[in-house]
Amino acid sequence: MGASQSLNIPGGGTEGYHILRVIEGSPGYYAGLEAFFDFIVAIENTRLDQDNENLKNILKSNIGKEVNLVIYSSKTQSVREVKITPSTAWGGQGLLGVSIRFCSFEGANENVWHILEVSPNSPASAAGLHSFSDYIIGADSVLHETEDLFSLIESHENRPLKLYVYNDDADSCREVVIVPNSKWGDEGSLGCGIGYGYLHRIPRKNRPPKPIPRPVEKDIDTEKMSTSKAPELGSTPLSTSGTTTVPVIQPSVLQATFGASKEEPLPQEVPTGQLIEPLQEVPTGHLIEPLKEVDPGISVVTPINLPGLPPLTVSASVPTSTLEGLKLDDEHNPYSPPVPIDLSIFNQPGLSSTSSNYASS
Repeated sequence: MGASQSLNIPGGGTEGYHILRVIEGSPGYYAGLEAFFDFIVAIENTRLDQDNENLKNILKSNIGKEVNLVIYSSKTQSVREVKITPSTAWGGQGLLGVSIRFCSFEGANENVWHILEVSPNSPASAAGLHSFSDYIIGADSVLHETEDLFSLIESHENRPLKLYVYNDDADSCREVVIVPNSKWGDEGSLGCGIGYGYLHRIPRKNRPPKPIPRPVEKDIDTEKMSTSKAPELGSTPLSTSGTTTVPVIQPSVLQATFGASKEEPLPQEVPTGQLIEPLQEVPTGHLIEPLKEVDPGISVVTPINLPGLPPLTVSASVPTSTLEGLKLDDEHNPYSPPVPIDLSIFNQPGLSSTSSNYASS
């Protein structure tokens, strides 16, 4: 989309659709249409010299298709061809995103009001008008004659008035809201000089053509990556208690992917900020139980005197566990007083025995 060589107006005439506003980001914006100065005079070799449905019908029948417009510029007083694509998906109203009004472009470059000196502290100064470089080129109402602007100013005494202003230094248009006040403290209602006529028209300069804005082309892969949602691994939201949680895969996802059994419980969400008990050490070999303390028991010493033999002493250790729970009488109690030992069993022929009382110690 853009401008090409200058062309003659097909069919002649001085009528067309005056472009009053171009919405940023619209097809008209990217085609380089300029508000207040541009007039649509033809579309697809059809001259638009009457205010009818031709322009609307042709645009509707070419939605999404590139069409040719013939544009007359009152600023450069030249004709150019513009390629534009009508669209309903650009994000705003209309197929082109422009506001238009059918009128004559004859003398359009003459209907401008040059801002001269701007007095300090005046309504013009408060509205931001610039001396000698600003030109009033329109308002919400039609301005064809020199008196049209002054009549409009008088009818807006102490009321906001919106004007469309072109700045020659910046080569751009802007909206200005001014409040006329004949009692502001000096002459006039605006506090500025206004020139009209041949000497006050917008000068024709050999300006380089304005660069036509291009729509930003989005990288398809990048757009998919930024707009597509990541697979949902869990439905648990982030914790707001200060403990970060790790989502686990939903059971339905595991069952669909790995055929997980419904009877088998799936791992639950585990907070990463929570301490997990350490795993118990797994022995690499057989552990040897520590030796138990050996019960020394109770030592029992019994002297034995056999005939013809020197005295003998027999000692033995009886574990205390053997004696636990036993109730012994004095005859069998190892802690009882000494008991006599019957040695008659040793009275055999040839042997002599002596009975004595021995104490067990």
